[in-house]
Amino acid sequence: MAIRDFTLNTVIERNARLYAGRTAFVFEGQTVTHAQYLARVQRLAAGLRAAGLAPGERVAVIAQNRPEFLDLYGAAARLGAIVVPVNWRLTADELAHVITDTAPTLLLADPAYQAASAALRARCPSLKTCVGFDSAEPGFMTYDDLLRSGSDTRAADAPADAAAVIMHTAAVGGLPRGALLSHNGLMAAGMQLIAHWRLGPDDVNLGMLPMFHVSGLGLFMAVLQAGGATVLSARFDPAAAVEQIQAHRVTVFAEFAPMLGQILDQAGSRGADLASLRAISGLDTPDTLARFHAHCPGADFWAGYGQTEVSGMATLAPARERPGSAGRPTLLCEVGVVDDADQPLPVGGTGEIVVRGPMVFLGYWQLEEDSRQAARGGWHHTGDMGRFDPDGDRKSVV
Repeated sequence: MAIRDFTLNTVIERNARLYAGRTAFVFEGQTVTHAQYLARVQRLAAGLRAAGLAPGERVAVIAQNRPEFLDLYGAAARLGAIVVPVNWRLTADELAHVITDTAPTLLLADPAYQAASAALRARCPSLKTCVGFDSAEPGFMTYDDLLRSGSDTRAADAPADAAAVIMHTAAVGGLPRGALLSHNGLMAAGMQLIAHWRLGPDDVNLGMLPMFHVSGLGLFMAVLQAGGATVLSARFDPAAAVEQIQAHRVTVFAEFAPMLGQILDQAGSRGADLASLRAISGLDTPDTLARFHAHCPGADFWAGYGQTEVSGMATLAPARERPGSAGRPTLLCEVGVVDDADQPLPVGGTGEIVVRGPMVFLGYWQLEEDSRQAARGGWHHTGDMGRFDPDGDRKSVV
């Protein structure tokens, strides 16, 4: 099997063979091994197939982080279907747009979001089945009933260059746009992180970011590709994060300010040892980074630049190498800076950041003109401004 043939499903199958008894993920005291993860994925895939989900069709999920979220990513990949992870912070109008625009065959929802989801059924004729986690509102199938409904656990022959996820980005013109991320792109993004961070089976990720976000999904998948484990959190809680870092010897995580600062506050007040940490990525203040490096001198905070459309990070480097920089282009990623006429700018010139490489997305869902404009000239045009530093290998985002 070539590297470009890997999908999330083939990674899960491989891990079940190579790391069967090792931990794949932990959630609220429940430990799931790699072998058990495959069994969960197979069982859910059988239920989804019985409910009518076919290759290329969409399955939406609106939920807090939970094991079933991870199961769904694997099960959809096994069927060649596409996951639509919905941001539960969306307004009612934005939620309606995401569901009606992607036209899912099935929708899975936490109890808190079932009423809002049920209200959309009349506007989304493609939606055959709604499934409730934990409990089920009227008109919803229970998750347990979904699992019991199927028996065909075969994997579909899904191509690795097919779409795996439709992940919605920041609103443009008032509405979120769905970015189609392929298996190839997600695998390439994971390979980059494995190489930069030297990830392996002993690494443990603290999964605090939501699984509807590319950073949450991307780091989970990278650590999974490396044979490691994720400690999944329903929502961020700094006290719980410190406990999990210590209990599970967490080595890596991704964060957005003020998460790291709050973790350091909790660790300081408790005298907690965070020495297992070795790599963190995200966005934070210089003061917080200084505190982190003082508390964890053996660890690095990695600064970078990325987008949903590039399946994660396009640049990355330890922040203390060049404070204020967004790092160097990642292993498989080519980065440029262009002017208003799409012509390359010299080092130091500020312009639009453009990216190309195997991790770039397939395009925007049902937005042909937007997709064409974003991919003009063979580069992904990010819409963000930046410049290369004088040494020519680092980028600063403006």
